[in-house]
Amino acid sequence: MNKKNKNPFKTPEDYFDSFEDKLMEKLSKTESTIPKDSAFKVPDNYFESFNKSLQEKLNAEPKVIPLFSIKKIVAVAASIAAIAIIALNYNWSNAEELSFNDLANTDIEAYFENNDFELSSYEIAEVLPVTNTEFSDFLSSPIDSDNLLDYLNENISDFDELNIEDNE
Repeated sequence: MNKKNKNPFKTPEDYFDSFEDKLMEKLSKTESTIPKDSAFKVPDNYFESFNKSLQEKLNAEPKVIPLFSIKKIVAVAASIAAIAIIALNYNWSNAEELSFNDLANTDIEAYFENNDFELSSYEIAEVLPVTNTEFSDFLSSPIDSDNLLDYLNENISDFDELNIEDNE
């Protein structure tokens, strides 16, 4: 592409200076620039044989081009049938229902740690069901004294909160 700004269309010099004069001169002439003779002529004996040639064209077998080809219609119908067969044969009820037991304990703990519910431990304990298996699970697992001391150091600021009475 040429990057120069050259205009390929040019007019002769002083064209527009004398344009109005030339136009007025042509308009003032009384003679017409349109030719007097007819530019279109009908061939000899055209209308005498016109009916015959028209009748031949009307009686001729017309060439018909179909808008939709049969191959395309068959291909579309086959694809729709294939989709319908696949959809009907697909086992939609294959998915198992998920339950609370399917969650890992670490996922549940992470959920409670990452979300702030503004609930105290007492409010959570009121909502959670207590069963015998939970007590037995709790009693069967030994509590490490180091873990217990770490927990108390982190969560209890005043030891009077523990409400431990001496039974001695």
